[in-house]
Amino acid sequence: MGIEMPPREVLWILILNWNGWRDTIECLKSLKAVRVPPEYQLRILVVDNGSTDASLHELRSFRANIEAPSFEILETGANFGFAGGNNAGIRKALEEGADWVLLLNNDTVVDGSFAAKLLSSGKEDSRIGLLNPKILLYEAEAPHRRIWFMGGRVDWLRTRGRHVGYRQEDQGQYDAPPIQDSDYSTGCCVLARATALREIGLLPEEYFVYHEDVAWSLTARKHGWRCVVVPAAVVWHKGAASSREYSASYIRYHVRNGLILVRRAGNPMQIMAAYFFTLPRVLWQYAKWMLFPRKRLWVSATLGGIRDAWLGRTGPILESLNPKTVPQSGIPLSSKRKQVAGKS
Repeated sequence: MGIEMPPREVLWILILNWNGWRDTIECLKSLKAVRVPPEYQLRILVVDNGSTDASLHELRSFRANIEAPSFEILETGANFGFAGGNNAGIRKALEEGADWVLLLNNDTVVDGSFAAKLLSSGKEDSRIGLLNPKILLYEAEAPHRRIWFMGGRVDWLRTRGRHVGYRQEDQGQYDAPPIQDSDYSTGCCVLARATALREIGLLPEEYFVYHEDVAWSLTARKHGWRCVVVPAAVVWHKGAASSREYSASYIRYHVRNGLILVRRAGNPMQIMAAYFFTLPRVLWQYAKWMLFPRKRLWVSATLGGIRDAWLGRTGPILESLNPKTVPQSGIPLSSKRKQVAGKS
C-alpha cells in the first residue's frame, strides 16, 4: 500500500496586462525559470485588462513558444484599473483553491528563486499576510543594482508612500534581518496569504491606480497581519509602464489618491494636517504657473488632483487637462467643511 502524500499548496502568480504585451512576454520568459518546492503547485494567470492593442493575439501566440511557461489568460473586457484588474484574477484564484496569490507587475523580470524564498519566509510566521521581495530597478545597462523598493513608510502629511532605499546602490545594506516589517506592501510584486485575503478583502477599486496597495496593506495591518520584505528574494522593475512616471496622469492620480488615503486611513490629526497643507500647496502651484510656463501641465495635474480629493471623486479620471488655460482653484471653497469632517 502506497504512502498517501498530503495535497500540495497552490501558488497563483497573477500578471496584469494592459496594452503592454512586450513587457508581459519578457516577464513570462523570466517566470519560465521559476522553481517552487515540490510541496507547491504553480499556476500562472495573465489578466488582460481590456487591452486595445494586439496584446491578446500576441499573448496567445506566445503560449506556443518554447520560451513560454504554462499560463492561462483571463479577459476582463474593459480597463478596470490596477485594483479592478487584479481583483478579477484574485477572485478566480481563490475560487479555484489558491493557498497563496502573488501579484506581479508585467514590467518586471524575476530571479528564478524569488517565489520559493517568499514562500519559505511566509511559513516563518502564520501572521505574515503580505510579502515583498527586494525590488531593484531594471535599467538600460547592467548590473541593475539600484534599489526601487526595500520597504515602505507612510508620510501622512505629504500623503504619499516613501520607498526605503529608493535609487540607492544595493550593497547589501538592507539585507538583514532576513524578514523585515514594512508600513505597507507595494503591489508591484506581493505575495498574499489566501487566509489573509479572505479576511481583509480585495484591493480597493475606488483608487483605480496608485495607493490602493497602501490602503490594502493598512487594512491588513489593522486586522493583525504583518507586511514584510524578504531581501533574499529579488525582482527587477522597469517603472511606471502603463502611466509614464511623472506624466500629468501619474501626478494627478498620486495627488488625489494620497489625500483620499489619509482621509480614509489616517487619524483625525493626520487628516486635518494633510488637508490644511493643501492650502499652501495650491498657492505654490499658482506661483509655478506664472513663473515656470513649461511646468503648467504638471501644475494643472496637481491642482486637479487636489480638487478631485476635496470633491470626493474616485475611480478613473476621464477629464483631460489643458495647460494653456488657468486651472481652477484646487480647493472648492463651498465644500471645505464637508470634505474634511472625518473619514469617509
